[in-house]
Amino acid sequence: MESLESTTAVLVPVLRICGDDHLILTRRSRKISHPGQMSFPGGHRENGETLLECAVREMEEEIGASPSRIEEVCPLGVTTTVTSGKVIVPFIGFIDRPFFRLNRSEVEDLVFLSIPALKYVSPEPIVMPSGKVTIRYRFPGFIVWGATARIIESSLNRIVELIDRRNRGMPLCNDGLIDNKKE
Repeated sequence: MESLESTTAVLVPVLRICGDDHLILTRRSRKISHPGQMSFPGGHRENGETLLECAVREMEEEIGASPSRIEEVCPLGVTTTVTSGKVIVPFIGFIDRPFFRLNRSEVEDLVFLSIPALKYVSPEPIVMPSGKVTIRYRFPGFIVWGATARIIESSLNRIVELIDRRNRGMPLCNDGLIDNKKE
């Protein structure tokens, strides 16, 4: 089992805008580690906290999206950072309305990345100064690279499948994680 220090969780928020589903990315504040980089809301879990609770708490702390605004959450595939070997456990969460309150000490701004746009961009390899290899996606005005890019690459088919299931009114996952859907 990983220690609390080596395991982090992120929420991969999805929001429907003008008929298209978008991933919500944060541009990290210049005041914290990895300044200016694109990431999903997330961080280290606290004592007694599950990874899902961590991801949801971090989303609320960073972008101000209330947990009650998340309609459904499902786990995605685990990834590890190339540089430090930190384990990252991502969860996809469907946000039911676009209301955000950014924590400016952690988040500079939000970027809404449409799922259809991801079909036209392929990840490119990046060789780090250490010789280790990661990937990046280039978009007009920003680049997504490292662990965030690898989460997107490894989870994109699953994300598209979950969005399709959700749009057809089918259950997403049977993990009993979160389902705030109103009856």
